[in-house]
Amino acid sequence: MRLRDREEINASILTTARSGYGAKLTKLMFSSYLTHSQVLQYSKTLIERGFLEYDKIDKVYKTTPYGFRFLELHGEMSQILNVQQELELSRR
Repeated sequence: MRLRDREEINASILTTARSGYGAKLTKLMFSSYLTHSQVLQYSKTLIERGFLEYDKIDKVYKTTPYGFRFLELHGEMSQILNVQQELELSRR
């Protein structure tokens, strides 16, 4: 597996938690390929920034509207970077 940056890991967690019912911690761990302590750290940061929320009653994490906006922008940036890489490769 290649090395991922924080934004990519955050996007993976938010993507998993964006379903209507949210996602439990275990699902976030397995879908994002993170350990228990890592997913707790990332989810805490995402909650503090307002991208993710935790429903104490259902014990699930859910993506907030700000989280959805982050995913949109992350997708756009990924497309731009892919085009830039393709242009650089074609110049060689």
